[in-house]
Amino acid sequence: MEISTINKDILKFITDNLISSDINLTEDTLLRDIGIDSYSIVEIILFIERKYGLVIPDENLVPENFKTVNALSEVVNVLLK
Repeated sequence: MEISTINKDILKFITDNLISSDINLTEDTLLRDIGIDSYSIVEIILFIERKYGLVIPDENLVPENFKTVNALSEVVNVLLK
């Protein structure tokens, strides 16, 4: 699956469910800077696991993998291979 497709899916989920509509979110926006907290991260993890039918292993649940949508998409892309 293309990284750009994964980015779009995650961006749409966050925009539709977790942030205010006046926030401009890109794949390189620092999620912490727009108010994404640990509860929101759990929702994002659940979305990814359901959407792509995978489980994110504990060793991938590290802060650097949740800094941006792009970082998240990279993790998903590797797990899908």
